[in-house]
Amino acid sequence: MKRILLLVLLLTIFSGCKISDQTNNQAGYEGEGYILEVAEDRILIVEQKYPDKTWEEIMNDYVGEAIWLRTKTKDLKPGQRIYYRIKGGIDESYPSQADAKEIKIINE
Repeated sequence: MKRILLLVLLLTIFSGCKISDQTNNQAGYEGEGYILEVAEDRILIVEQKYPDKTWEEIMNDYVGEAIWLRTKTKDLKPGQRIYYRIKGGIDESYPSQADAKEIKIINE
C-alpha cells in the first residue's frame, strides 16, 4: 500500500514538471514573434503578424506579449518572424524592453 501511495505521489510531482517543447520554439532561444516596427537601434516584437500596422494603431486592442529589443542587427523588416535571445534582464514595462543577444530570422 505504501508503495502505491509513493508511486502516485511521484507521478503527481513529475507530471507538474515541464519538458522543453521544441515545436513552439527552436532549442536555445528565449522567444519568438513577428517584427511590428523597426526603429534606429531597436525592433518591436509581437506574437501575431500585423501587416502595414504600427504599435499606435493596435496597442489599444492588442492582447499578448510585446517587447522592444535593442539590436545592431541590420536588414530587419516589419513582418519577419524571428527567434531571439536576451542579453541581461528584461525591463518590466509594456511593451517590455531588453537587449538582444542574438536574432535569427525564420524563413516561412
